[in-house]
Amino acid sequence: MSKRLQCIDILKKGLNTGAYPSFAVAVGQGRKVYLSEVMGKKHTQPKPTSAHKSTLYDLASLTKLVGPTMIALKLLEEGKLLLTDPLSRYFTEEELKDAPQGRADVTLFQLLTHTSGITPHMPLWATYHVDGTAFTPEEAVSAILGSQPVCNPGEQVNYSCMGYILLGKVLERITEKPLDELAHTMVFKPLGMKHTMYRPHSKNVAATEFSDIRESYICGEVHDENAHFLGGVSANAGLFSTLGDMTIFATMLAERGKLSKGRYLQSRTFDLAVNNFTPGLAEARGLGFQLKPPMPQLSSMGDLMSEGSYGHTGFTGTSLFVDAETGRWAVLLTNAVHYGRDKTEFIRYRKLFHNALMTEDLD
Repeated sequence: MSKRLQCIDILKKGLNTGAYPSFAVAVGQGRKVYLSEVMGKKHTQPKPTSAHKSTLYDLASLTKLVGPTMIALKLLEEGKLLLTDPLSRYFTEEELKDAPQGRADVTLFQLLTHTSGITPHMPLWATYHVDGTAFTPEEAVSAILGSQPVCNPGEQVNYSCMGYILLGKVLERITEKPLDELAHTMVFKPLGMKHTMYRPHSKNVAATEFSDIRESYICGEVHDENAHFLGGVSANAGLFSTLGDMTIFATMLAERGKLSKGRYLQSRTFDLAVNNFTPGLAEARGLGFQLKPPMPQLSSMGDLMSEGSYGHTGFTGTSLFVDAETGRWAVLLTNAVHYGRDKTEFIRYRKLFHNALMTEDLD
């Protein structure tokens, strides 16, 4: 049974004021879960329908942490990759022929820490050749490799979905398996996350925003345009999950890689992953993890989580964060973009929620 916590009142206020149509929230410390609750509507058109604990939410960029980051860390443990491996090890000369100077030397470490200098965003779905023919998904790798850098590798943090798309392609080439299969066998199955997937078949999915291109509210398909263009399976976005599955994932992170029996990630792997490799730069970054910087105004975690706290967010209105000092954690899943991606009230409510969470008496 969920404990009565004051922080949920903040989420209810956001729901009632129209910041998001629904939320699914779980709060815990270590392996113990104190709160698990879902409220609101998974979609409002054509008929308002309530969300439930079994409702799937589009994780958006939280996909990066749940899927490809975990796969990369497991392959690191298995001796199948080095963080210092350059892109030239995995991509052909033909793919790199239009790449700017230094691109071939970008490392997996720089992709994971978003210090590669690769452009944050390219509208792959809206790109055309000079002759007017449509761009194809198969050309995505060459296009990203050939894009102009925003800075030199290692010089600055520039959060790059394009860099993560390349990371996903690297993982597929190392294993000779597609990314969705890797995610299932290397992450979801060993953790017991039975309802987390790319391209869900379920109708019980929280709808995101109305798409003029798709001429409907997006429901059951990934919201991110590039991930959709790439067939719904990508390293930057595309995963759907439930509150229960994300609670399993959160407890593993809060226990720093430990499971109720055994381990998912070894302790030295986990410690490396949540180390701040970008002190003094624009963002605090570990290996795939967002970290709490010294300046609270720069963090989605609010003001009161300790420096070095770790997790990730998703553009649709999802997040998972763990306090580094206490192991207190929160999973928050919403479909905030349902009312339009230009509405930003949700961001404030998320910070307020995390502040209130850190002052709760869980015992």
